[in-house]
Amino acid sequence: MRILYHHRTRGEDAQGVHITALCRAFEGLGHEVRLMGPPLPAGGGRSDSGRRDNATLLGLPLPHWLYEMLALGYNVPAFFALAVAILRWRPDFVYERYALFGVAGRLAAGLFRVPFILEVNAPLSQEMKDHGGLVLQGLARRVEDRLCAGATRTVVVSAAMRDLFVRRGLPEERFLVVPNGVDRERFHTGVVGDGVRRELGLEDRFVVGFVGWIRPWHGVHDLLEAFARVVAHRPDATLLLVGDGPAVPALRERAGELGLADRVVFTGAVARDAVPDHVAAMDVAVQPDVTPYASPIKLFEYLATGRPVVAPDRPNIAEVVKDGRQALLFRPGDVEGLAGQLTRLALDPGLRNALSLRAARAVEEQGFHWEANARRVLAVVDGRAPEAT
Repeated sequence: MRILYHHRTRGEDAQGVHITALCRAFEGLGHEVRLMGPPLPAGGGRSDSGRRDNATLLGLPLPHWLYEMLALGYNVPAFFALAVAILRWRPDFVYERYALFGVAGRLAAGLFRVPFILEVNAPLSQEMKDHGGLVLQGLARRVEDRLCAGATRTVVVSAAMRDLFVRRGLPEERFLVVPNGVDRERFHTGVVGDGVRRELGLEDRFVVGFVGWIRPWHGVHDLLEAFARVVAHRPDATLLLVGDGPAVPALRERAGELGLADRVVFTGAVARDAVPDHVAAMDVAVQPDVTPYASPIKLFEYLATGRPVVAPDRPNIAEVVKDGRQALLFRPGDVEGLAGQLTRLALDPGLRNALSLRAARAVEEQGFHWEANARRVLAVVDGRAPEAT
């Protein structure tokens, strides 16, 4: 097949990883992909924005009304570019990563009667309203709902997100749930973190770790508070925070207040190629919190590398891992609960080993990787029933 993939993403974080990985998966299955959108960086740990609403241009903050006007205006050149690409290249379908007010792909695909697959990673009309001061709230929601309902199929990354749209009145059968995945060539149980441990002076330490762009709402502050309680049971414990972000200065200050400055390692941003080794250097990997509808890529990277995982007991996490089977879960926002699960793992190597084995197995058995995701999308376009998720 010929697949025309359209996006409006500038990020180097999970957004760029997702786009690149899925395109490679399509190509690995023998299909041809043409990518249209802003150029994606080669890698790194930065996000395209330190703000949740992404109201930026070239990294500079914008008034939200201006950002929304630019997002609407983007549709004009994008529509003509996509129309020309469809006429010249004759794709079998258009695949678009949803962006606020992004209607160009749907219009161009509809004009030429080409199947249109929409991928939604967040209900932006709601997320930006809650966190970013969205101005054109009513228009944003109407556009979002029309896009989801009008696509050949709308791919969402969690059943929780599908249910959110269903509660808004959209038909359930329009949605395909495809959780995020992992690059199995880079993240697997054969990855060794010994080099990172030597470099960071962690050879004889019990390492609790987190990977990601560190924002206040990612729950890393709770992880730090919980870690302070673990130290009482494991004096050799170290907290490894891999990544950078606007929450780091406050975390450094709090670590000092807790007397943990020498037990918390901040690596700063690391290249994407270095992330697997850093994950493998952890004895326990933590997903401190997550939005109720997201599908965090780091969770799958932890699992594929065979790390014992501690994560919040939210529906979108429980879709992927079961408490006591592939991970230990805790009540979201419960620092004592998080500390308790970390302490269990710190004191029980048998439990760590069991979770590790089942975590890695789940990636294969449940298809939590990009090739399986690409196959599910292709099955919809082919008119076949998608694989169960």
